[in-house]
Amino acid sequence: MERELKPISTGNPNFRSIIENNNLYIDKTERIHALIASKSIDNIFFLARPRRFGKSLLVDTLENIFSGRKDYFRNLYIYNHYDFRKYPVVHFDFSTIRGTGFRKVKEDLQNLLLETATRFEIPVNSTDADVIFSSIISGLYEREGQVVVLIDEYDFPLLKNARTEEFEDIKIHLADFYAVLKTKQPCLRFCLITGITKFPQVSIFSQLNNLIDISNKPEFVSLCGYTDDEIDYYFQPYINNFFESQGNMSETDRQAFRENIRKYYDGYRFSPYTDVTIYNPVSIGRFFDGGCNFENFWVETGAQSLVNEIVKNNPALFMNSDSFSVPISATSRFEVSRILTSKESNNIYSYLLQTGYLTIKGIDGGRYILDYPNLEVKNTMETVLLNDVYGLDIYSDDLTALRLYFMQEDTASLISTIKHLYVGFPYDMGLEKERGYQIAFAATLKTLGFEKVETEEKTNNGRIDISVHVKANLYYIIELKLDETAEDAIEQIKKKKYFEKYEKKGNTIHLVGINFSSKERNISDWKEEVVLL
Repeated sequence: MERELKPISTGNPNFRSIIENNNLYIDKTERIHALIASKSIDNIFFLARPRRFGKSLLVDTLENIFSGRKDYFRNLYIYNHYDFRKYPVVHFDFSTIRGTGFRKVKEDLQNLLLETATRFEIPVNSTDADVIFSSIISGLYEREGQVVVLIDEYDFPLLKNARTEEFEDIKIHLADFYAVLKTKQPCLRFCLITGITKFPQVSIFSQLNNLIDISNKPEFVSLCGYTDDEIDYYFQPYINNFFESQGNMSETDRQAFRENIRKYYDGYRFSPYTDVTIYNPVSIGRFFDGGCNFENFWVETGAQSLVNEIVKNNPALFMNSDSFSVPISATSRFEVSRILTSKESNNIYSYLLQTGYLTIKGIDGGRYILDYPNLEVKNTMETVLLNDVYGLDIYSDDLTALRLYFMQEDTASLISTIKHLYVGFPYDMGLEKERGYQIAFAATLKTLGFEKVETEEKTNNGRIDISVHVKANLYYIIELKLDETAEDAIEQIKKKKYFEKYEKKGNTIHLVGINFSSKERNISDWKEEVVLL
């Protein structure tokens, strides 16, 4: 029987409103039950995930479970597997601590704690954050028994103040606050702390020796975000609805559509010990809610401005690499306060790994092999390179003309326009290798709004440098060389039969070989052949 096409409440962190409004909820309660079922003394957990991955919804769901609201979980896994005993729940959302500077952070934290104490009618006789926190836990424990503590976005005030002179003072102040959890652990039934990054210097990591970090444990990789199976089960009605709106789609087109969803939004691998990859839930929600258009939603994440600066300050770290690597030991001890001044790749790649701009693709000895998780993030980073490194305005007249030349199949004019663009690229932007030219070229094309632009597209004979699906039945296959010849480039296309992937009656395929000169830092020659089918 066809399941109901429920409204998608994209990015809503309120579990109760999702259930009450009959919105789509992907049942995570089996994994949640596995997390909370243990009643051992080691009951303080930490989970790191990038922004927009559903951490706040997870925390809110836990609050409802521990508050004994069983009726909200009818038809979910946990309904028949948990006793729903009611506990006092202390829930802090640290994203509300928005102050800049030590005094403002201290004041915001104090207000948050005093509001909580007032709500629970716990008397306090101090203005110190750690003392108030301790009083809240002790007071609730004495009155009601064991307490549940949920702290969401613990690192928000740290990241917000990472570039301030008072960062160390703020870190020490928060360390005193978190140290309370160690002294009050016997009073706790359960504690979960979530965040984006892991600051090893903060008390929850340096002092809580029994803190359980579940961030990369295989059994909890799908606690936030969606698996491939969950997409197929929960979103199949939305996929079917899209197919119906498109008329007579072939089975091949349907499979290609499903595969494109994977390419754009899947690929986050949070544990090196399992091959399970995860979809970004907000991007998936907005994709289906917005008519199934393959758009870039990642660029709206709150970390984007900092990442833009990182790329601008270190363009060579991103231009000339097909993948990135970092020592495994370095991924949990980077210094975010130095992220903009540091030139060390380990520090930068570790930060990008924790914030979701890079993900684990494999292990080589004692190093993680990293890469962009999917096309959504890869396109974001390449657009950043285009704007902030190459200094190219994506709304320029040259790009408007470039799109027109592709549509008109005027390859000579589009090559001339690209040469003009390269003249304007900064001399120090780091085009040391063929990969640098490829990224610049592809990043330019990806701003033009074509059906699809792919780099390093795999075939049975190799990888296509750049493939462009301009419009229905029109394709460009582009091979780039550095200090060779355009003839070499086009011969490679023909020898490895890259065009075979697009051979279909009615298609026009332009085979374009381009050679760049490292001396001229521009196109030196090019050649084209056209395949009509």
